[in-house]
Amino acid sequence: PAGRIGVAAVTAGPGVTNAVTAIKNAQMAESPLLLIGGAAASLQKGRGALQDIDQLSLFKTLCKVCVSVHAVRDIVPTLRKAIATAQSGTPGPVFVELPIDVLYPFHVVEKEISGTKNARGLQGKVVQWYLQNYIRNLFAGAWEPRDVSPLPVQVPLATEDEVGFGGDWDGFGGWLGQV
Repeated sequence: PAGRIGVAAVTAGPGVTNAVTAIKNAQMAESPLLLIGGAAASLQKGRGALQDIDQLSLFKTLCKVCVSVHAVRDIVPTLRKAIATAQSGTPGPVFVELPIDVLYPFHVVEKEISGTKNARGLQGKVVQWYLQNYIRNLFAGAWEPRDVSPLPVQVPLATEDEVGFGGDWDGFGGWLGQV
């Protein structure tokens, strides 16, 4: 039905890879579908973290858009845009990747990332400073209200000229007039 969208949420790695066939089916059926996939923490991307694979590349040819969210404040705007994109034009699937550090509460991420507060030496202090700034940027603006109303969906409609009905068209390719 118009104005409706399918939504699937899967875990990182095998959850995402197991969704490939379903996403291809949604693409072929022109079905609007939002796939939300978990991902390794942003700081651990590309560093051999558990289930850290290039998930966006898996779906780049199957989805209308593939995006990874890098800050908590971007979750709602990204999902709104993805939903509108899935439903607009030729409907189809979209993929939004949500790294685990974007999903967890502030106090959990701070505890996991900060580790020890007793940084030793210049290198330790620089690392501690970097991690604290990372957490501040990750959660900056997270508690500000966001517009959650749906974005407009662009559905192109054919004009009469594009449909090609001529003035003497009888619906049967003109052959009734020849009988």
